[in-house]
Amino acid sequence: MNVRPLPFRPPPVRDELLSSWIGRLAKANHCPVEELCGYLGLRQGGAPVCVNDLRAVNWFRLCGAVQRSPDEIAAMCFPEAMHHSLLIVSRYDFQHCWACVEKTPDLVLRHWRFAWSLTCEICGQSLAAKHPAEAVSDRLLARAARGAQTLETAVASKDLRRLRRVDLTLHLMVVLKIGNLGALTSGNERERLMALAAVGVSVTRPILGVAIILRENERMVLELRRAFPQQRRLIERVRGLSRDLDKRLPGRRETEHSTGQKTHGTSRESASESALRAARQAISELGLDAKREALLTRADAIWKLSSGVEY
Repeated sequence: MNVRPLPFRPPPVRDELLSSWIGRLAKANHCPVEELCGYLGLRQGGAPVCVNDLRAVNWFRLCGAVQRSPDEIAAMCFPEAMHHSLLIVSRYDFQHCWACVEKTPDLVLRHWRFAWSLTCEICGQSLAAKHPAEAVSDRLLARAARGAQTLETAVASKDLRRLRRVDLTLHLMVVLKIGNLGALTSGNERERLMALAAVGVSVTRPILGVAIILRENERMVLELRRAFPQQRRLIERVRGLSRDLDKRLPGRRETEHSTGQKTHGTSRESASESALRAARQAISELGLDAKREALLTRADAIWKLSSGVEY
């Protein structure tokens, strides 16, 4: 059976996704994508995205029509998924490079779909989110970049222990109602950057960050026990550190009661936010590898200064 090559075959761009190239082939040959997929012998009725999707492909027809080898075509798809539940490769476009798309319309590169990609590997420009944030601090960008590097390294080395920790971090964000399981590939720029920043912290100082959030919040402790029944020992360890924080920051309760306000409601949320900011600043000043005692001491000083508490 003879297969006629397509009349027009624009070459694929380096790292281009197979579905992107087939879409450009359809446009160059003036036919719908669905019709071209049928001609290429793609039984699933659409362009393959993962290597697994190539199992039902008619290789003779596909290779003959596009004049490419099976290895070249397979290289344009995502590799087989690792054995973990993390959503780190998106099947949908959540970011892109303005410069590359302007040069080659309808282009989609493989690495644009990776959760850790923040810059274009072709031109070096920052990737644009589908729903960009109005203002993003340099600190958040730096922390997100560290988290992205941590995630990429864990995936490349197939470090299942570290990936498991990232997975637990995302589940913790869900329990605390500050994120969702798909945040790493979210089109919402701020949501994604916050998730990447959390990933960076989860690998270096995870217990301290959770302890700050849990200060005097027994309801949240119960929620964590319910959500992570296999992590009870770790939760109790975090709870103990949280109580230690209360001892290290004695001015908090005095300040709250001196104003005649209750220790719940908006006053608690304000104090928690103040303590969290102090801890973040301490980590920023001393570094993620600093000892816990040093971080607690510096956070204590920053919190008292910002709250106007006398030493």
